[in-house]
Amino acid sequence: MRFDEEEAYVPQMNAAYWSHIGDFVRAAVVDAAPGTVYSERELYAAATPLTLWAWQTAAMPLERDVIFAVRTIERFTAVGLSHYGSKASRNTLRSRLLRISEALLDAEAPPVLRPLGGSDPSAPYTARDVVTLKSWAIAQTTAERRSNAESLLALGLGAGLAGREIVNLTIGDIRADHDGVLITVRGERARVVPVLREWERALAERVDGCQDETWAFREQHAGANRNLITDFVSRAEGKIRLQARRMHSTWIVQHLEAGTPLVPLMRAAGLQSPEALDRFLRFVREPDATYFRNALRDAVAIPR
Repeated sequence: MRFDEEEAYVPQMNAAYWSHIGDFVRAAVVDAAPGTVYSERELYAAATPLTLWAWQTAAMPLERDVIFAVRTIERFTAVGLSHYGSKASRNTLRSRLLRISEALLDAEAPPVLRPLGGSDPSAPYTARDVVTLKSWAIAQTTAERRSNAESLLALGLGAGLAGREIVNLTIGDIRADHDGVLITVRGERARVVPVLREWERALAERVDGCQDETWAFREQHAGANRNLITDFVSRAEGKIRLQARRMHSTWIVQHLEAGTPLVPLMRAAGLQSPEALDRFLRFVREPDATYFRNALRDAVAIPR
């Protein structure tokens, strides 16, 4: 049902932006409303932020088959809504946009998409946090515990491994040579990961003198213990809050801030699509103008 003109939807945004996209949004909402269960006000609240983001941020043309394409909606949900309300709110907004897409593009209903719940990454450790973690590892009371603590940090902060990957890694999966340290990860996300330079020493020392079949972390464990890291941290000297997920986020964000090329980073992280990195962008600090300019000026393509 149409609402009265005097109650017409007016979004809270720069008036110049609305004057540019308003007619497009109004026409889309009016045409889509009869084909959905939502009111026009509910559709406006979904279509407006999508259109503004697609036009202003993603530089897309104001064309229905572009703005309301499922791929655009998914991209907007992952990137444009990273700071928008709760996961439930983002799910609701995405659902409305998909119904608009279905109504306007006269296409089959979009496939059932994975809910957003659980998709938010853990916040990375700060530089001060990392110093604290290094101090914690050094402060362990025995050489064995120090070695395990340093290896744990090197595998998490230096290679971005998930908790289960750390637990399942053996010495034979670590190779140290004159070019650094490489980790071969096996399982669902099989890949090879070069370790960040500052964490190489701990793993190179771990490899020296150990048998290939020895576990890289807590060499005496019996395997299949999902709580191995939590148990080690809880029993260690000094109380800290150490999580494999936060170490993984720290590794990802460090590479993003350092400008690591996208394809090598995806391969090392075991990702199939660059969209999987979008959720970490909220943690990436903006470079200053000089760095920004030099990075774009000095880009060199891979020789072909």
